[in-house]
Amino acid sequence: MDERELARRSVAGFGEMIALLGRWGVGAGAVIRGPALVGARIDSAGPSPWFNAGVVPFGAAPAADNAALPFCVWSVERSVPGRVERPDLLMPAMGVQLDEPGLDLAAGEVVLGEPSLAVLGEINERAYADEGVFAPLVRPLRDERVRTHGVSEGGAFVCVAISLTLGDDVCIHYVATERAHRRRGHAGRLVRAVMAGARERGARTATLQASPDGLSVYERIGFRPVAELRAFVRPG
Repeated sequence: MDERELARRSVAGFGEMIALLGRWGVGAGAVIRGPALVGARIDSAGPSPWFNAGVVPFGAAPAADNAALPFCVWSVERSVPGRVERPDLLMPAMGVQLDEPGLDLAAGEVVLGEPSLAVLGEINERAYADEGVFAPLVRPLRDERVRTHGVSEGGAFVCVAISLTLGDDVCIHYVATERAHRRRGHAGRLVRAVMAGARERGARTATLQASPDGLSVYERIGFRPVAELRAFVRPG
């Protein structure tokens, strides 16, 4: 599978996840789904590039800006009509084939489980200092393609993630570790476990988008950058 297809899958997973948060956290009217943008206008999230956002599908041309669009438009293109780029938010889209030789998905000694969406939202908010935005959007989410994953210590979850299955790709989102439990390898073990489980269920690829903190973790697992997602907001 070439890098363009991995990029298409990563970008599609990002947009679909935002659309799901809008559908379940706000209502069907918040969802944006068209040939030029997939995501959601979530005004309660304010100027959030992660939730009040849409993603231009890979290979599509960004549409001109209009008042109905969300705060942020993500695209692999270098410009979006009527928008200005936020270079500080540049984010690699990453992917990996799950049958690649040498791909090590052994999670080691780890206690895995399925945290509730409420717990997953709370841990993400604490990890990213974004209180009151993500948890109300993710708690109501109901979609058979979505699974929650977590590593626990002492009976409590300390590292969590969501996976979204689109066709034979597993898109991994919202990986977060409690601050007191970082630098212990929890995120790497959890992502490997998510990938291994998805491969057993027939997935061919895994994709995600990396924050600066997570980039080296994902590269060690085997993910490689396949595109750059750029964030575009309205001037001023």
